[in-house]
Amino acid sequence: MSLDPIAKDAVRDALSHVFYVTSWGYGADHWFAWFVKSLNANPEIMAYLANEGSRPKYFPEERSRAQRPDLIKFTRFVADVGMTYTAIGDCYSYRPTMMHAVLEEWPDIVRLVQLTRHPYAWLFFHVRWRATNMRMLGGEQGPLEHEWVHGCDHDLFKRLGLKPYGKEDVEVWTTFQGMWKMNDVASDSKMPIRQIPIEKVVADRELFCEIVDFLTHGRVKYDDKLLELIYSWVWTPFRGEYPLRVVPGELRADWPDWKIEAFDKLVSAEAQDSFRQLGYDL
Repeated sequence: MSLDPIAKDAVRDALSHVFYVTSWGYGADHWFAWFVKSLNANPEIMAYLANEGSRPKYFPEERSRAQRPDLIKFTRFVADVGMTYTAIGDCYSYRPTMMHAVLEEWPDIVRLVQLTRHPYAWLFFHVRWRATNMRMLGGEQGPLEHEWVHGCDHDLFKRLGLKPYGKEDVEVWTTFQGMWKMNDVASDSKMPIRQIPIEKVVADRELFCEIVDFLTHGRVKYDDKLLELIYSWVWTPFRGEYPLRVVPGELRADWPDWKIEAFDKLVSAEAQDSFRQLGYDL
């Protein structure tokens, strides 16, 4: 049974209330958490925080950590769940290159934005997240085991003559894993999705409002009082977080030789150029 024109318009309207914010990975980075909490501070917005990345950690029987729900079905589900909100969205469950289906099915209806992070800072959180067992509340090792077995090209790291490691050397092999993943920025940057450094968002209230305006089709506004509140959180750790001062240049200055060598061997010139085009100094 096909939908009549009025019903189709209703479905189109419901889907236009859905948005996605993609990233290279959340990694418990406070500024990424700040953005989602700032969205949820407005009563007309509901935003998931890396929901579809976290779910397989606890429900591995449903799907592996490498898989995501069918985006067409998931978008309809999100629209249904958020029917009483002016806007509802998922943040950080997807990379830009995963969004082809949405871009083809609903161009300019379902809005997308990519938030980027300086690669040195991103790597810091990528490694720290895995070194702390991905915050598994029951202490399960399954997700980290998946990273070891399926998320690393150990043969490549060995062929390149990188620092030797064992399974227990989580900081070392997840550093190599993160650096190898950095090469995806080249293909991510080619997607027709606006790329915005989170470092600029936390420093610019007008940019934050511009992003909200885009994601919600202009339906949601933030007054000065609410902006004052959310920007008071920029440097304040949330529950479950630790006070951290993450300065990319200082991180790089503290890298040991094995990490510098790995970056030079693992991160392609094309990827490094992509980071520079985003405004990041390497």
